[in-house]
Amino acid sequence: MNVNNSKVLSHDSKDDDRSFQQYDLDGLDFRIVLSGNKTGGKYSLLEILFSAEKENEIPLHLHSRETLIIYILEGNFSFRYGNEKIVGNQGAVLKFEKDIPHSYKKTGKTPGRLLILFIPAGFENFFKDVRLNQSEMKLSGEEDPVLLHVLEKKYGGKFVFG
Repeated sequence: MNVNNSKVLSHDSKDDDRSFQQYDLDGLDFRIVLSGNKTGGKYSLLEILFSAEKENEIPLHLHSRETLIIYILEGNFSFRYGNEKIVGNQGAVLKFEKDIPHSYKKTGKTPGRLLILFIPAGFENFFKDVRLNQSEMKLSGEEDPVLLHVLEKKYGGKFVFG
């Protein structure tokens, strides 16, 4: 098979346009493996790296536009999906539908890595926007208002409280 003539998209570290974009946000590393501008907006692929030192958690939120497919590459995780509590470890695959609140937490003392497919693409740009606003958030000491505004207005997501 000739990759250049196929529908397969690949990462070539020599090609700056395809190099990974990585964002350190609140102690988690978010890496855009494949952005929507490479897939015609059909999907994007994101990797989240969790350190071994702490049990980091992505708070309860929902996506109004995207379905997520989550593959656990490494580590142990607990998930909340709607009213369900799910425990997963390396090799588990989960599907989270849009408009259903979900959260995830790396558990234990080992590192964790999640690979997340967003269908359709677009939400990967949220991490770029948060990174651009991060210096302003640190100066004001208030992350939530900026984060909520960016997430809810531009990307159709919403943090869920209570």
